[in-house]
Amino acid sequence: MTEKESASKSITLGISWKNHLLGYALSILLIPVFGLGLLGIFWVWKRQNRISYWITDHKITSRDDQYQRNVDLLSIQKVEVQQNWLQKKMDVGDLKLHTAASAMTLYGMEQPYQLKGVLQKAIAAEQKRHQQKEQAQPQEPEYDPGSMEKMDYLTGLWQQGLMSDEDFEEERKHFE
Repeated sequence: MTEKESASKSITLGISWKNHLLGYALSILLIPVFGLGLLGIFWVWKRQNRISYWITDHKITSRDDQYQRNVDLLSIQKVEVQQNWLQKKMDVGDLKLHTAASAMTLYGMEQPYQLKGVLQKAIAAEQKRHQQKEQAQPQEPEYDPGSMEKMDYLTGLWQQGLMSDEDFEEERKHFE
């Protein structure tokens, strides 16, 4: 898969401004007080843009200034939405992705229940793709490659009388 194809099958999400509505409102109210509101707006804006999420067909990546964390869609066992009363009114919420080892939270997502449905479909599709890939792999033979040809050769020698019964039985034990 080329980089262009990979980019077309991914989406980038960020924290919604609605998740920080109270911070923006308070900052606007504090603008007349020695410009503290401008500092507050900048601080809230930095908090809003500190994390971005990149979702592809195979994984979800969370990035901030210092860290990057990846979670494979196959490892996600449960997706749940967490909202407080204001988030419910604004139709934003946090999506918590549970894996066997840990959890990842996607903070401040708009329309969290719709995003949850999309993620669950993507997880199911990735699990199906993984199962099909496992089924498509050739099964290991129960015997070593080439051993059947050697057994046929020995059987031919024995049938032609070029090998004694005892020698044939001794050699045949190596193939069981």
